[in-house]
Amino acid sequence: MPETVLVTGACGFIGSHMVEHLLKKGYQVIATDHPSASRDGLPQGTEFVPSDVTDTKSLDALKGRNFSKVFHIAAIFDYVAPWEKLYRVNCQGTCNLLEFLSKNANGLKSVVVWSSGSVYGHAFEQGRPLPETENPQPINLYEKSKLKEEEIALEFYRSKNVPVAVVRPSAVYGPRSRYGLAVPVFLINKGLLRFIPGSGQAIGGFIHVEDVVGAAEFLSTKPEAVGQVFNLSDDSKMTIEEAMLFVADLLGVWFFRVHLPTAPVRAAAWLDQTVSRWLGRRPTLEKDLIDYLSRHFWMDNTKLKSLGYRFRYPDLKSGLPETIAWYKQQGWSASSSGKRR
Repeated sequence: MPETVLVTGACGFIGSHMVEHLLKKGYQVIATDHPSASRDGLPQGTEFVPSDVTDTKSLDALKGRNFSKVFHIAAIFDYVAPWEKLYRVNCQGTCNLLEFLSKNANGLKSVVVWSSGSVYGHAFEQGRPLPETENPQPINLYEKSKLKEEEIALEFYRSKNVPVAVVRPSAVYGPRSRYGLAVPVFLINKGLLRFIPGSGQAIGGFIHVEDVVGAAEFLSTKPEAVGQVFNLSDDSKMTIEEAMLFVADLLGVWFFRVHLPTAPVRAAAWLDQTVSRWLGRRPTLEKDLIDYLSRHFWMDNTKLKSLGYRFRYPDLKSGLPETIAWYKQQGWSASSSGKRR
């Protein structure tokens, strides 16, 4: 009898890959997401139960299921969203789900909760790979909401024995991505980012989506992972300059090997965000994205590998070519930004 598992945020980029991975591994998967979410990315025949983690009553639709594992991916991923929205979904939504599970899920073995490697924030300025023991120093509202989500999840482990494990992915890429690393790829392709912000010498952190979901499922099988936080980042040690030149080479486009100060670029991004807010559209540039392209995002993955996980795509050079090939096959028709995981 296959194990029954739940995936929240199942219609998003990472969520849909999580569902695919679990189905291939032989699990019985219940996918859930907001009732308004498009289900186009879900594999055919996936059992879908609409629910909204911000609405405790809607979670009742999941009652009666004996989930052995839960992969909680549902979140707002948006650098320009107000705190109220980020807190309602990322923090209160997580609290609602874990409270529901603490009362209704018998035989629960693991709840993997998605945070973000970006919670390290200012700590990245040390210029070394950061382990999970490093004190997070979030900078923007999104990062602060994800750190608060971690705290809520781990408190449920301590106070109510919910078997939580927290993962902190670095910049995720792969087919179907519309945000994160995909954004500079789209901008380079469109000719809007053909220069290097700042020195370009910051070390980036990357991970293919198949390793994100693979590592999450792997950790769900390890009792010693419960109550722990894990970095999800591959073995890449590429600078931002090297990564951008690699992307341009894969795209076959010209690229100015010039370095521009980040201050005017950030100012342009701020202006774009302000005008976009007035016009009710997504900005082309986001100030926080420029910041990520000009500071370290280097994470230590020793803890994950010490449990025995092996990356399918150990670095950016092994995984990005097929991702860009997928974008080209799709005609580059998708928007460069996304709101849900």
